[in-house]
Amino acid sequence: MDRRKFITSTGAAAAGALLINPVSAMTTSHRSARAKKRLGLVGTGVRGIGMFGRDLLRNYSDYVELVGLCDTNPGRLRVADEAIGAGCPTFTSLEEMVRKQAPETLIVTTEDSSHHEVIIKGMELGCDIITEKPLTIDEVKAQAIIDAERKYGKRVIVTFNYRYPPYRAKMKELIMEGMIGDIRSVDFHWNIHHGHLQQYMMRWHGESNRGGTLWVHKSTHHFDMANWFINSEPAQVQAFGTLERFGSKGPFRGKNCRNCAHTAKCQYYWNINDNEWLRRLYADNEHYDGYIRDNCVFRHQIDIHEKHSAIVKYANGAYLNYSLTADTDFDGYWIAFNGTKGRLEARVLGYPRKDHVDLVFTPVSIYNNRSPEVIKVEFARGGHWGGDPIMNDKLFKDPDMPDPLGQQAGVRDGVMSILIGVAARKSIAGSRPVNIAGLTDLEPMKVKPAFT
Repeated sequence: MDRRKFITSTGAAAAGALLINPVSAMTTSHRSARAKKRLGLVGTGVRGIGMFGRDLLRNYSDYVELVGLCDTNPGRLRVADEAIGAGCPTFTSLEEMVRKQAPETLIVTTEDSSHHEVIIKGMELGCDIITEKPLTIDEVKAQAIIDAERKYGKRVIVTFNYRYPPYRAKMKELIMEGMIGDIRSVDFHWNIHHGHLQQYMMRWHGESNRGGTLWVHKSTHHFDMANWFINSEPAQVQAFGTLERFGSKGPFRGKNCRNCAHTAKCQYYWNINDNEWLRRLYADNEHYDGYIRDNCVFRHQIDIHEKHSAIVKYANGAYLNYSLTADTDFDGYWIAFNGTKGRLEARVLGYPRKDHVDLVFTPVSIYNNRSPEVIKVEFARGGHWGGDPIMNDKLFKDPDMPDPLGQQAGVRDGVMSILIGVAARKSIAGSRPVNIAGLTDLEPMKVKPAFT
């Protein structure tokens, strides 16, 4: 079943029923009598099953109820249903799920290229949206989401969990307190080790029409962090990128890792059947939709970059010097903020230590002569450096929780983060700088608007 059938295949009876919003049609007394928020999960891959399936039920079952699971792949849907254990109905049609189960909010964890379809259809059907990053993969789809949000007036939240780790919150606090003055430039360099990149190349992420390249799929996190820290929006991008190792650059290729004549000499050989969970979820169900989880990393369809470098000029005049090095045996990142009163920097090499993460704050202001100061932040457990539990508490436990750092993100945040990646792709293709203005009808603002 393709995505269009997935979204629309409900029959004539469903079409008539959906002329009214099934959620809005509920009586006030029905709403007040039901304390738990009704959620529908759309997309049952690893992220959907784990973070927004099992973890959701384990940690937030007193606050939310998972009332439906939806996926285009019926086999994967059965495995997901068993793994999550929600005991709710499953659907291959989004419209049918909304009509029958009346979720108030849809959680979108489908392939990046279909985010916009599910988000827009969900809003049309009367649902609020919580979507995985990236919001979408190009400027046309982004504009469609912008238009739909204006038309339907529903609330869309993008799960930028990179804003939430406690040590990043501390950095944001220091910046907001004026510790380093006004930010004039940022140096941000991220490294992904070979094993991580290999998994991207095996999956749909290696094909730009499905994942938007790592400029969008991965870097959307980094660009959103930069936008959030700088508190401004991007205005212009100049970028460089190349593919040097994978795709057509490879010395040989096969159908996939399981069916390849070159396993003995391929350093990227990986047998999905050795992992029972991934075999059951993906390999056993690929005949439904043709999605191969262990694709050849040298297949000709791969057209993304391994090496990325960009300069981003912000509407407030700040510069971001950014790189994503995805072809390396090192994993970690370094970020430094150069302000009118000092410099703030943080490094994470591999994974944070068990007890804390170091923030190094080095003032260089001419108004004082303080020595470099190391600020230690207690290590928080949980996914994404401790950010996931904090973000999910706000999403599912206490939506009215104060947000003094502006960590929750909406459509505009999602659009501005992906547009840097989109502009970077265009810059590389045309060997020229690309303006953000004109990609959508959102004009970059000097001060980033708050999401409410």
